[in-house]
Amino acid sequence: MNNFKHRTRRERIWEIIIGQTLMTLLIAVISLYLIYYAFGYKINWNNFSFRHTGMIYLSFSPSDADVYLDGKLIAHGSSFSDNFYAGFYDVEVNKFGYNSWTTSAKITDDMVFADKSITLFRSSAKISDVSDTGTIASIDSPNDSLISNPQGGLSANSYEIWNGENLVTRFSSPITGVIWYPGNNYIGYQKGDEIRIIERSGTNDQLLVKLSSANPTHFLFSWDGSDLLYKDGTSYKKASIN
Repeated sequence: MNNFKHRTRRERIWEIIIGQTLMTLLIAVISLYLIYYAFGYKINWNNFSFRHTGMIYLSFSPSDADVYLDGKLIAHGSSFSDNFYAGFYDVEVNKFGYNSWTTSAKITDDMVFADKSITLFRSSAKISDVSDTGTIASIDSPNDSLISNPQGGLSANSYEIWNGENLVTRFSSPITGVIWYPGNNYIGYQKGDEIRIIERSGTNDQLLVKLSSANPTHFLFSWDGSDLLYKDGTSYKKASIN
């Protein structure tokens, strides 16, 4: 403190000028980085250069799931977005007790790889009996429940599912009861003694519930997609699927 008091006015002025100059340079560097980042650039620390990037944007439910990139945990919670160098990445959205959602993302410069409607389904659905007569009537006539299961361009035969003119997927064994999941991003269907769900892209084909037999049955989804309502033999069931 005494040393500072005995410094000359000139010495103190130069210290102030140097400090302000360094602060200005720091602000300029940070601002430049933020501008480059906003335009899709990231620093390549191997050679200290800016490289152009693309973006991954994901929105998912449940919202407290984890995001993995090439097997490494990179984020927790929805929504997720970040810039990445061009290339192919294995992307996974995962939560304990749920089936994982996976995809291979191709990232190109200045482009956004986006999926805003990812839904995780329970790996083991919570099943209960249904006794409400109105719900039972809806299960017995699922094709009349257009609010819960809008038909859109969805069609199917015994071995194929189509969305308009686009083939969703093809099976080696017969399927029945093809319906939209609310939001029209997933499709429910029966295959043998299983009710399953598949993404409209033909990926992430997952089991929802096992039935007591392979006989074709009736089923539909609740309006919010949280429950699968179905008939199993002579019993009516509700499965909590997400």
